[in-house]
Amino acid sequence: MYKIIAAINSMISNQQLITQAVRNENEVFFVYDGRFKWSIAKHEGEHFLLHYYPGNEPLSFLAALPGEAWTEVDFVTYSTKELKTKEALESFSELYRIVQSKLYNIDDVLDYIIKTAA
Repeated sequence: MYKIIAAINSMISNQQLITQAVRNENEVFFVYDGRFKWSIAKHEGEHFLLHYYPGNEPLSFLAALPGEAWTEVDFVTYSTKELKTKEALESFSELYRIVQSKLYNIDDVLDYIIKTAA
């Protein structure tokens, strides 16, 4: 189970490979390295859920699914409720922050601000 923490930390270290962030009401979906579909959600304060989607469904389809349709989609879930270590919580939290920043193109905004200030 702790292999997922190593994978999350790798995603954090290679955050330039996180693309296509799209939000629904509960979570943010994203693609890692152009081929692996994920979503991350924050619940109940500091509790995080990370889902991996092995199927061929596009992110836009997954993000638009109503609650009752999820029984037809394959996914694997990782939770900080199960991985109760400080490292797990910190890793999930950092990945959530990065995916949120990708959703709002914060890197482009910050790059523009830095360039125009020079």
